[in-house]
Amino acid sequence: MIVAAIVGAVVLAGAGLVVAGVFLGRHDRGGPVPSFPSLQQHPDSSVVGTVAYFDDASRCVRIIAASGRTSQQVWCLPPEGADTWAKVGKPVGPQLVWRPDGRLEVTMFRMRPDPNTKQRPPLTRGWQKIIDVRSGGVVSVPDAQVPTTPDSSTQQTVNGRGETIHVEFDASSGKARITVQSQAKTRTVLSVQGPGGYGYRFGPAFWSPDGSWIAATDDSRILVIVPKDPAVTRVLVTGTGEGAGGGTAGPTFAVTSTDLLGTPG
Repeated sequence: MIVAAIVGAVVLAGAGLVVAGVFLGRHDRGGPVPSFPSLQQHPDSSVVGTVAYFDDASRCVRIIAASGRTSQQVWCLPPEGADTWAKVGKPVGPQLVWRPDGRLEVTMFRMRPDPNTKQRPPLTRGWQKIIDVRSGGVVSVPDAQVPTTPDSSTQQTVNGRGETIHVEFDASSGKARITVQSQAKTRTVLSVQGPGGYGYRFGPAFWSPDGSWIAATDDSRILVIVPKDPAVTRVLVTGTGEGAGGGTAGPTFAVTSTDLLGTPG
């Protein structure tokens, strides 16, 4: 069972959120953000799955074990110049979607700004690649079959136990909270405050397909939240989330509960 990352967050203005046990660290863009332990520095084999993400610095798609144990590069975007943008539009994306067979869809959209209006122009068809992350094989999808809008159907906010994720974020104050609601109770699994003056951003949160952990995004990071009592939040990846076009097509990562990297020998 496989899910893709898409955009979506509930904004709550003026919410009074409490920060407990979270200290501010320093982010690579220069602003402080809430600090959490790193899964790459301290892998956790109990967190199972694979995360595909777009690395902003290298402009390459990478995959990493959700445990933080190992990662690898799978494909890099071809370079584009302003002349290409002028002809076909500015690239927006890529959106990543895991297919049921374990292959990865990498879809880039286009946007052609209109100098005569301040409104955001609509997305148009770009290109799509299907990547076999095990073999490295890449297939180009015919232009006519490339989607014109991001896939918004695969976000999983309810797991198999009927527990629902809710995200609250106040951009003006940088306060964010994630709660998990069931018929019996509501639990807060993450409560943080990033400095609003630095433009701290908090993105969507959704279940891993097996419903055992939560993937979330904040300022260019992917967070893994294990909602036990007490909940544990750790950083899986930094330097992702912007993508081409500033993340307009949604977060540039996707999650599967399948371990596609295997156990290192």
